[in-house]
Amino acid sequence: MAWPDGVGQHAVTRPAIVLVAPERFALEHRAPVEPTGDLIAVDVTHVGLCGTDLHIVEGVHPRARFPLVLGHEIVGRARGGALDGQLVVIDPLIACGMCVACRLGERHVCAELRLMGIDRDGGLSGRVVVPAERLHPVPVGVEAELAALGEPLAVAVHAVRRAMVSPGMTVAIIGAGPIGLLLAFAARHAGAARILISEPSAGRLAFAAALGFETLDPAGPVEDLAARTDGALADVVFDAAGAPAVAAILPRLVRPAGRISLVGVYGSPVALDLQAVVFRELCVIGNRVYTPADIDAALALLATDEGSGLRQLISAVVPLAETAAAFERLRAGDGIKILVDVGAG
Repeated sequence: MAWPDGVGQHAVTRPAIVLVAPERFALEHRAPVEPTGDLIAVDVTHVGLCGTDLHIVEGVHPRARFPLVLGHEIVGRARGGALDGQLVVIDPLIACGMCVACRLGERHVCAELRLMGIDRDGGLSGRVVVPAERLHPVPVGVEAELAALGEPLAVAVHAVRRAMVSPGMTVAIIGAGPIGLLLAFAARHAGAARILISEPSAGRLAFAAALGFETLDPAGPVEDLAARTDGALADVVFDAAGAPAVAAILPRLVRPAGRISLVGVYGSPVALDLQAVVFRELCVIGNRVYTPADIDAALALLATDEGSGLRQLISAVVPLAETAAAFERLRAGDGIKILVDVGAG
């Protein structure tokens, strides 16, 4: 990745990685944004990259417009306010405050929901300003790199909570990408006795096994699950893949009166056997993102002994200048979670 000629660093500016068009990054040096009114500035330390970011880079995200600074998985230090100087995770959700969902207190499913790093500049700018209520303090002892898992882990915590995973349950997860593995850790934390993961990538399936999770034969996950559970199947199945072929088998992975939790995002309507849902009294749960309480719960989980296990999901931490190369690794499926150390230049 080459920077444009004539770009130099100045003492009052800081570097930002800007996506100026699909697959085209530029390094710009910008004056840091300053807070106004009730907003609080956050100096970003780390940003996690995810599949949504990759879709934006490829130019296929329906809302993103260029030029854009990516980054919605943001960790940094608050500058001002009650949390001044503290390490914080930012809630990147931007709700309208006026729709039915917002009036019901469900701002995470706002009809006009927007996110930092997608609909406005995000964490790869080096500094952002947000309302104080969207700052979540990182527990003492949790370093910035690990805290960068807080936002995606909140997605998993939210889904596990809504699926009512409880001690002794058997959980199946389809997909061993970042969210699938975070779901596995969240389900383990909730007390699930058995967690079985199906994933077509042999490398990711082996990684899931190395983390201590049971794995299913991706060529026949339904049959393998039935054999491993003596026909009992799972109490809850999480779909972290969002693939039509997965939707077709979801009702066959859970016991009667079990729960299907949708976490992967489908790009278009798919076929789901609603007759099986009715006859077996299955519960289908949609999950979009998370609530503020889920972010706090995720950060608390990172502060437990399981935090060291979650640390293994961080495949690489790269400096800002290697952001474009990091996306190439993400596209190639190289690793699980890649972080950008924004302060490393």
